[in-house]
Amino acid sequence: MDKRAKITIFIGLGILLMGVVGMIIGAAGIGGVEEEWNNFALQDVTNGTVTIEDNDGIGDVGLTFWVKGEYLDDDENGLWDVCEQVGIRVIEKPTVSETWATGASEFNGDFYSEVLYDFDKEGTSSCESDYRNKNNEREANGLVKIGRACYGCLAGDFTFESNETVWVTYDDALGEEIAGEVGLIVLGFLGGSGALCCGVVVMLIGVILIFTLNDDAPVQMQVAADGSYVMNPATENTVGVGINQSIPQVSMTPSVITEEMTRAEPYQFPSTDESVETEEQTIAE
Repeated sequence: MDKRAKITIFIGLGILLMGVVGMIIGAAGIGGVEEEWNNFALQDVTNGTVTIEDNDGIGDVGLTFWVKGEYLDDDENGLWDVCEQVGIRVIEKPTVSETWATGASEFNGDFYSEVLYDFDKEGTSSCESDYRNKNNEREANGLVKIGRACYGCLAGDFTFESNETVWVTYDDALGEEIAGEVGLIVLGFLGGSGALCCGVVVMLIGVILIFTLNDDAPVQMQVAADGSYVMNPATENTVGVGINQSIPQVSMTPSVITEEMTRAEPYQFPSTDESVETEEQTIAE
């Protein structure tokens, strides 16, 4: 297998694993939302104190009160019976701000009846026994909403007592915690699904490379019969350029100088007898 294909597959596998981790984080976020939703500031109590933090310094949304029961109007007086049965008395409360909480000074941090705000599209907050005025958000817990308190409160302690058992949620803290979990869900599922798709694509590219690329063929050098060097060409379907080149072999033979080669032959002068005979013949003629 070509090493480039291996690297591509491993990269795709890594991205795929990151996607799996992202999906796990997203799934954990769903469980976190459910857990936070069931996180009450106070539960099953007849009195208690909730500390208002007001992190932004402009007042908090406040507290919501829940009780066991259902929305019925058996006496047909126009109010839900469960609201009439529960009485909340505020003992201590922070000051309020109307920086954003319009009408907060009207309630002045006290408890007020509310089931579903603006159920009649007229901005009404009440326990009126209207079929539209029901809040079943915590129906799974057997709880119904009867009212709110500390609307627009600045930082401080809110203390109350009740004639019936109540559950209290601190809406600002609950909203922040749920928002954090929702962020994890979005990050986990969107990021995870994107990484899964990307990882699969990269791995497919790696698989394709397996069938289109092979390892580079080694080049072998041989000595031909005439003494030249021959490099074998690469095999078919391989990456690389085949080489078939003859390189003449150069033989270097060292020169040896012997005594015989340097010995000078004696020079022979012409004979004087032959010269005399030649001269006599010339005179006789």
